[in-house]
Amino acid sequence: MPIILRFASFLYLPWRTTLQRQREIKISRPGLPAITCFFFCLIAVSSNPATAQSETSSADELLAKDTLSVSVTGLDEPLKDNVEAFLQIVQLAESDQPLPGEARLRWLHEQADDDIQQALQPFGYYRPTIQSALETTPEGWHAQYSIDPGSPLKIEQISVRVTGPGSDDNAFQRVLNNLPLHPGDVLEHQKYEEIKQKLQAVATERGYFDARLTSSQIRIDLEAYQAIIDLELNSGERYRYGPITFEQDTLRQEFLQNYLHFKPGDPYFAPDLLRLQSDLINSQFFDQALIDASPEHAEDLRIPVNVQLTMRKRTKYTFGLGYGTDTGVRGRADMERRWVNSRGHRLDLRALIAEKKSDITMGYYIPSDDPQRNALKFGLQFETENSDVKNSVTGRVRVSRDVKWGKWTGEYGGEYLWERFDIADEEQITRLLGFEMTLGRVNAKNRLRVKNGYALNTSFYVASDAFVSDISFVQLAADAKWITSFNDNNRLLLRAQAGTTWISDDDFDSLPSSKRFFTGGDNSIRGYALDTVAPRDDEGNVLGGRHLLVGSVEYEYRILEQWSIAAFIDTGDAFDDTIDLRTGVGFGLRWQSPVGPIRVDLAHGLEEPGDTVRLHLNIGPDL
Repeated sequence: MPIILRFASFLYLPWRTTLQRQREIKISRPGLPAITCFFFCLIAVSSNPATAQSETSSADELLAKDTLSVSVTGLDEPLKDNVEAFLQIVQLAESDQPLPGEARLRWLHEQADDDIQQALQPFGYYRPTIQSALETTPEGWHAQYSIDPGSPLKIEQISVRVTGPGSDDNAFQRVLNNLPLHPGDVLEHQKYEEIKQKLQAVATERGYFDARLTSSQIRIDLEAYQAIIDLELNSGERYRYGPITFEQDTLRQEFLQNYLHFKPGDPYFAPDLLRLQSDLINSQFFDQALIDASPEHAEDLRIPVNVQLTMRKRTKYTFGLGYGTDTGVRGRADMERRWVNSRGHRLDLRALIAEKKSDITMGYYIPSDDPQRNALKFGLQFETENSDVKNSVTGRVRVSRDVKWGKWTGEYGGEYLWERFDIADEEQITRLLGFEMTLGRVNAKNRLRVKNGYALNTSFYVASDAFVSDISFVQLAADAKWITSFNDNNRLLLRAQAGTTWISDDDFDSLPSSKRFFTGGDNSIRGYALDTVAPRDDEGNVLGGRHLLVGSVEYEYRILEQWSIAAFIDTGDAFDDTIDLRTGVGFGLRWQSPVGPIRVDLAHGLEEPGDTVRLHLNIGPDL
């Protein structure tokens, strides 16, 4: 008959102190009576090393002045690491304590064989050959262990089952279909524990809170040198959601219900609760969202869900002052009314006043049935621009819907635009009723100091003289930026812009300046003044173009913790029929300020109308 031993799981060092579970291992051995007697006698003698030491001669003194070194050979990692972690004599050698007496030292050396065997078993090695020696040298004591782990023990049979109501659950089936152990594999205890942990994790995540391991055994036959694994989880009944309540007195309960993606009676699924908490925190309403859905409060397998919400301040004010070579001195003031009423409506007022371009914008948002991903927006905007190239006054009325598709955000809707603009000393007024759609995404861990990331934005606009508009045209535009770091001190920044307009020659003269393509300036082709790279008339007046193509490569090297230097080349053109690339080159200084990156560039435009040296100053995030 096999004997049954219960002992703590012995795993590779990183798990050794965390896995304290007992598991049942049945080991079949020949000559059991004598071996069993010897085994328990050995435990009785060795389990109290302090007693053995106390029985040594009182003349046995501490070897305080001696040193102890230990060498383990014959093993590769991670076997060697685990053996050294288990060897008590290694722990003594690595400690700062003085060496004990010789009797205690030899006792630890005699224990080493057991330590080594225990350390190798989690990796499937049950028949190691160990040659050991403890000797004195001129430098002190030296213990040496030469280990041949032998052949690993293989799995003969493995049975892993899920019984009970969850036996048909696809999540359990995915675990069973992707087991890390199979017949013929080496018996690795870590992978066996991994199977148990995955089954228990699925049970917890999916609401099988009464799940229990009804069988958890490894049967080891040392004579046949093989193992049989038997593992069974009884899932128990799956819990469901009970009543769902929100504790706050500002917003309507029916509005908050729109944040739910589950309802009472649905099966419990932990990611549902995580998503709910994330959506609530990411809304503009709440500083804190605490969700209590403990199975301890369940009645008839129904778990009540209680959401405790802490409101943010109702109104947020933001003020800013800055400078850019494209815009001149600028000031900004924003007011955000996070909720106007108990239905979650929101109001934004924004004003930007600058030397060359100013605008005032109002946005009123009405959340939809999915408030995190859709909202109806009514917008008003008044904008003026007075630069060396453009002189315009623009008014917009917009009705659009903000949307989120996964990690993409954008909006689509209609716009009525009225613009008075002056191009080539000719003043015109154009009215448009257009449909516009924008879509973009940003992928970066830290927007203020991006090591690796990208941003992509696209837009589509269409207007027709058959529907209120003075002209007809279709326009597409996109811009992208990609940043990668080779290490902490080196970054590469790539940027691209492209756009095209389908419009007749007759209608182009009436195309508002805000819908034409221009390039040149801080964020396009450095070395050229703002919007000066574009088609011109015979008198040199900038007209703007139908198409746009711009590219940029920049290399940045950090010289101090918050300071970097950069070198760049920008090239591109805004054009009608034939592209005529303009290129700017230069270098710059970057300061990672508390409010975001500040960039100072000196650039040289290689072609007309480029400047010999032009200063560019820009403040804002990389993406």
